[in-house]
Amino acid sequence: MNSSRFDRALWIIGRWKQLDASAIWSQFHHTGIPDETLVSFRSADINRTSIRASKIEEILDGAHVPSFEVLGDGFSFSYGQNAGQNYDHVFIKSNLAVLTPEFCDELISSTLADSLNFTQAHLVDENYQYYQNICDPLDFKALGLSMEGLPMKSNGLPFPLEQQIVDTSQNPGRYRLCQNYVEVAAGYMWFGDSFWKLIGRSSQCVRERLPAEVSLVHAECWKLRSQVGVFTDSCTAELQEGVRSALFDDVPPNG
Repeated sequence: MNSSRFDRALWIIGRWKQLDASAIWSQFHHTGIPDETLVSFRSADINRTSIRASKIEEILDGAHVPSFEVLGDGFSFSYGQNAGQNYDHVFIKSNLAVLTPEFCDELISSTLADSLNFTQAHLVDENYQYYQNICDPLDFKALGLSMEGLPMKSNGLPFPLEQQIVDTSQNPGRYRLCQNYVEVAAGYMWFGDSFWKLIGRSSQCVRERLPAEVSLVHAECWKLRSQVGVFTDSCTAELQEGVRSALFDDVPPNG
C-alpha cells in the first residue's frame, strides 16, 4: 500500500519477545500525542475504534498482546514479533513535525538506550524507503510506475510460483531483514551494545570506516548522524553506500 500519507518512519529493532513496546508507546504518547486524541487499536484478539489514546496503556497492561497496531490521525504505531528473523520491531510512522530527529533521540534515550534488549533504530523518509524497496510488478502496476530499464531477477520460487521481480539489491535506500538485525543505511541511526556483536565489528572500526560527513558517538547509546540529515533521494547515493559499507560490508549474510 502506498505510504504517502506519512512523511517519516522510525524503525526500532530489539531482541525477540523482549522489546518493551508498552514503554515505547507510553513515551511516544506522552510526548507526541494529546490524551484526547481518538485512535483505533487492533490485535489478534482486540479490536477497538474511536478510543482515547490514553486508554492504550490500560489495554497493554491488562492483556498479553504479542502484536498490535494503533492508528490515529496522521500517525501509526505498530509492534510485532518476527520469529523468522528472531527479533521484535516497533514501526512508528508520522509527519515531519512529530518524527524529528530530536524527538526520536529523546524517545530512544529515555526508553531503550541502556537496555540489553535494544538492538538498533533508524529514521527514514517513509516514501523514499517505500519506493526504493518495491519489487513486485503488481505493485508497480497499481501505482502506475514504469518498470522500463529496471534490473530484474527471479523471485527464487519453484514453478509455477516463479516469476521475474525487480532487483532492488543496488538501490541505495534498500533494506534487508537479517537474523537479529536489519541491514539499512540511514541518516540517523541508533545502536545498542548488542548490535556490534551481531555484525562482528566494533564501533571503533565502523567509526574509522564512515564517510567524513557522518559521525558515530556514544551518548546513552551509540548514535550515527549524517550532516545532510534524513536521506530523501538518490542524490546522496554515494553517502548512503558509504554508511552501508562501514556497517555491513563483509558481514556474512544470515537472513
